[in-house]
Amino acid sequence: MRIPDGRRRLILVAAVAVVAGVIAAVAVLVTHGSGGSGNPNAQTARPLSGQPPLFLDLPGPAVHGGNAAVYAAAQKRLPADDVRLAVARALVAYSSADSGRTLAALRRLPQRNPAVVFALGLAQLWAGRPQVAALTLERVKRLDPYGFYGTNADDLLHLGHEAPGYPPYFPPATTPGSLRALQAAVAAHPTSSGAWLALATRLERTDRLAALRDARRAADLNPQGISEQVAVAVLGFDKDAPMTTLQTMLNLASETKAQPDPEVLFHLGLVYFWMKDSQDAAGEFSQVESDAPHSHYAPIAHVFARCIESPAACQRLATGG
Repeated sequence: MRIPDGRRRLILVAAVAVVAGVIAAVAVLVTHGSGGSGNPNAQTARPLSGQPPLFLDLPGPAVHGGNAAVYAAAQKRLPADDVRLAVARALVAYSSADSGRTLAALRRLPQRNPAVVFALGLAQLWAGRPQVAALTLERVKRLDPYGFYGTNADDLLHLGHEAPGYPPYFPPATTPGSLRALQAAVAAHPTSSGAWLALATRLERTDRLAALRDARRAADLNPQGISEQVAVAVLGFDKDAPMTTLQTMLNLASETKAQPDPEVLFHLGLVYFWMKDSQDAAGEFSQVESDAPHSHYAPIAHVFARCIESPAACQRLATGG
């Protein structure tokens, strides 16, 4: 059965949005912290030039244009007593000649706030203290798992080893209904694995931790369900232990070998893609396209395959080309 054109467009938009996010994250990280001196786990203590980048989770659209633009947006969008403004003031005042002043200013702010601790980790990295910075960034991950600051901290700690961010879970069908309706559905049918999985899918882009929790509830209710197992494996992707997710996906691929499941093969390719194993990723995406050309996953696999084949094509996809 062919996917209706409208639904196919939704699939492609979702896939291109993921590609765009990866490209944007790579661009930011490479611009501000590439090479050995930008790696928090490196042994070198050579200070970095310029100012640490100002990362703030602000209401409204994303801000581009560097620290000055982010600070200006923060001043417009945040109340005067918001701690993020204090973080911004500390970082825009950063000077390599007097990095201690910025470090001290950040340490005076609440140390359980992930925006504060993330900025402190960046300032330590720029000041030439990579090992201390790595410990600070690990703390950000614990304070804000899968959140804005926790994700950026994780990306810096694994710069060059995995793609930025985390692999998304693409369900085998679109999820109908609003978030409120899906929450009402699980309240009315708490033993329905499908209801919990639908809610997890809807929550994924706004609260990955909650999405993982709900996917696990779905899997508890239907432990043999393919979609439930794939969702838990992919949403639980851990950059400190990526082989855990990869092994789960390989096991599922082996179990369904007699009748290959495009959902399993596509997500196996996606995990390879995130682990920067382009050859194996391309192989899985190609198999999805050849074995299940009219499946829900074939057009998404095509997007990622093009991204692997040509970075320029990947860039055009992300910008609407």
